[in-house]
Amino acid sequence: MIRRAFTIVEILVVVAVIATLVAILLVSVQGSTDAAKSIRTAANLKQIGSWMQLWSGGNGDYILPSQFDYVDEAAAGKAISVRMSPSSQDDNPHDNITRGQYQGTWSDLLWVDNTLHTAYGLGVDLDGSGMDDSEILKWQFDSPDNDIFDEISAFEHPFRSALENTRGPEKGVSGYFAANDFFDSRSDNDNGAGNSTSKVDKYYTYAMISSPAQSVYLIDSMAGETISDGPEPWVYDFDIDNEGQMIAPDAVTYGEVDYRNGGESNILLLDGAVATVKPFAERGPQAGGSTDTSLFGRGYRVHQLTKRRPTE
Repeated sequence: MIRRAFTIVEILVVVAVIATLVAILLVSVQGSTDAAKSIRTAANLKQIGSWMQLWSGGNGDYILPSQFDYVDEAAAGKAISVRMSPSSQDDNPHDNITRGQYQGTWSDLLWVDNTLHTAYGLGVDLDGSGMDDSEILKWQFDSPDNDIFDEISAFEHPFRSALENTRGPEKGVSGYFAANDFFDSRSDNDNGAGNSTSKVDKYYTYAMISSPAQSVYLIDSMAGETISDGPEPWVYDFDIDNEGQMIAPDAVTYGEVDYRNGGESNILLLDGAVATVKPFAERGPQAGGSTDTSLFGRGYRVHQLTKRRPTE
């Protein structure tokens, strides 16, 4: 009787087929995972939009500020709930304090206003020490920063993207939603603007904005919770070089926006709508009051939001 066995060629063919099927499966799974993260990211932005509306409803129709400084208000005796007790936070070895007492960003205001430390179960004994972490005010009076991931790696941060940063020093970490610093409420005295001693905070109301459906409030960023107010931060953010040529995203070395959603960036508009945009030069008229409208991109605006869009 003749006994037959697999030849080397047949074995190699079977291995190749299995490898191909595994590769297809991995691509499919990765695609499904990315799709789920994109959906969760959009849901986070929609929820933030809802919280913004609630905050404004309780604060004279003010637009949620991108940054705030309530040091002067606290000194005048006003009760400030945000970042109330840094001395207690200093006792917490896990806390990464980057701003001072009574100072912070939009995320801190929404976190405290909605008591999210309770909603997300952070007022419990997380480290097994036998001490309720709420006793040391952990994450109670300001929104968690990256330190939350050191203790709870799978934490689904409501103010961060479910998609990871694609570049920068925090590549691979859950991406930031950065607020448009057009809405910085800090007074001249707060932010040290010139020699002014004005302590009047600067707020915008929704009634003052000419086009909420075109006004960008949040955008994907690899740099932090606000887009800096440096020299023309939105102009040629990182997709066009000095000669007007497109730059590949993986070759980017400057700019703060991160196009992590399949080559697009997520944005939250002031009317609560969520959209995605491809790399852009600038969203809105040029700085300095120029009437040139050639850089309006797809109609989204990031500054001069209280002025009517010039007729093109």
